[in-house]
Amino acid sequence: MKRTIAAYISCASLLVAGEYLSAIKEQSFDLDKNRSIIEAKKLRDSWINPVRLSYTYQKGNQFPNQKLENFTVSVDQPIFKSGGIWAAIKYAGAKKIEALSGVELSRKTLIARVVELAMNYRKLSYQIERQKLRLENARIDVATKRENYLHGTIDSTYLNNAIIQKNQIEIALIELQEQLLRTREQLRAISDIDPKSVQLPHFTLVPKERFERQNIALAQKRAAKKAAKYNRFMQIARYLPSLSLFANYNYQSMKGSLYFPGYSYGDHYSTYGLRLSMPLFDINAFRNIEEAKIDYLKSSLDLVQAKRERDQLYTRIAKELGLIDKKIAIAKENHDLYAKLYAQTRDQYRAGEKTDYDLQTMRNSLRSSELDLKIYELDKQLLLLQLYKEMHDAF
Repeated sequence: MKRTIAAYISCASLLVAGEYLSAIKEQSFDLDKNRSIIEAKKLRDSWINPVRLSYTYQKGNQFPNQKLENFTVSVDQPIFKSGGIWAAIKYAGAKKIEALSGVELSRKTLIARVVELAMNYRKLSYQIERQKLRLENARIDVATKRENYLHGTIDSTYLNNAIIQKNQIEIALIELQEQLLRTREQLRAISDIDPKSVQLPHFTLVPKERFERQNIALAQKRAAKKAAKYNRFMQIARYLPSLSLFANYNYQSMKGSLYFPGYSYGDHYSTYGLRLSMPLFDINAFRNIEEAKIDYLKSSLDLVQAKRERDQLYTRIAKELGLIDKKIAIAKENHDLYAKLYAQTRDQYRAGEKTDYDLQTMRNSLRSSELDLKIYELDKQLLLLQLYKEMHDAF
């Protein structure tokens, strides 16, 4: 298997990513990405408190000649939370990577689905073409056995078997054509590409280290682990000393009074300072910290499990590629054999030793062996697609 893995080098001939999905799907993913970025920015700056403004105007019938106005601008901003602010910023960054990785993974999964359908469409087209060649040979076989039966050289059993086999091949052809139609309809629902003319990507097995390094799902799990780590710091910081800066600007105005209707008063002043605070008792403090610790441990296990699953996936695909290579080697031997037989049959046909049926049957068999090779190559591409659909550089 090591030899097989080393034999492949990463390479992919691809379309521009946007050409795989329909415009509606691309716009939807763009909106999801923008939303994730906005939410991450909100989370990053959530520790910054708003500047508050209040204005009060008061007048009543208790003191008809009196009007009161009060205008206040206030700020109460934490500037130190025992590492909680730093942890909050780091937490927001990790959550941003996690969210964007999730959007990108969903997008790559859908693109991979488009590529898979396009490859299956091409594979079904080859299978249909091959089945038509087999049907043509089966019809030739029926025609040959019918002549032999009419001449009394074979009994009816051989002719009946040939007819049954021809019918089975014809039914299988219809089923393949039905699969082709369903595949085309599934593709139209999510993409605007034409599976008949689209240039399909060509994948080769990447080194295992690169697969893990560029794997989007693993990147998402790593970001989730970091987010859980910083969230744990944030929970601990909630119960440690914090320092806040506060400032107020006030303006007050009063016009009129009960005894002096023309009385007027106005004043403005500001206050500012520092506040050191720390919760003395919170019944759920230990529970909140322990819960954050459990979340971190769980995210660590999720990452380990994800790595294990990708490792098994890579190993399985590498082994299956080796089995397909063996099939390709056998198919090449068959193709070489049919090429020689076709050349010999053609020479004998020209010499009058073989019939049109003989030449046509061998030509169809040669063409069918060529299609076998193309189908096996597509099987390899569909297998490798399972790796590339989670990689950053795949589409």
